[in-house]
Amino acid sequence: MGYAGAMPDKDTDTESQVQTLDWSVIGDYRTVLREPSRPPSKGGNTAALHGHSIKIGDAWYSFLALGAQKWVFASDTVAFDWAWDASGKYRNIVKESIRTLDKNGVPVVRGNRGSKPKLRTAQTRLPARRSEWKD
Repeated sequence: MGYAGAMPDKDTDTESQVQTLDWSVIGDYRTVLREPSRPPSKGGNTAALHGHSIKIGDAWYSFLALGAQKWVFASDTVAFDWAWDASGKYRNIVKESIRTLDKNGVPVVRGNRGSKPKLRTAQTRLPARRSEWKD
């Protein structure tokens, strides 16, 4: 189900590896936090990097995006381009290619499509002085 690698390198011929999934209804949608968690008092996880996984038929497709907001609802129809990761185990969605139609057939844009210059690396510290930390 998850995301284990990046898209193929830019210097390889990705056009021949990219496949298109035509308009389909999703079976399941899951999100998982991929950056260290932060408490709400420090800004929370709203803008944190999340792994999004979409199940269509028996196959899972995944991509990384900011926030846990769904890009596709259960009543929507979706189409996108995807490619296998380097190991050939995961189907990675090309995030910019996601196209969604709502239940009335009207195109909609959902999810946080922004980016941020630097990802989190530091873990949240305990709410105490460093001298009080125990190893």
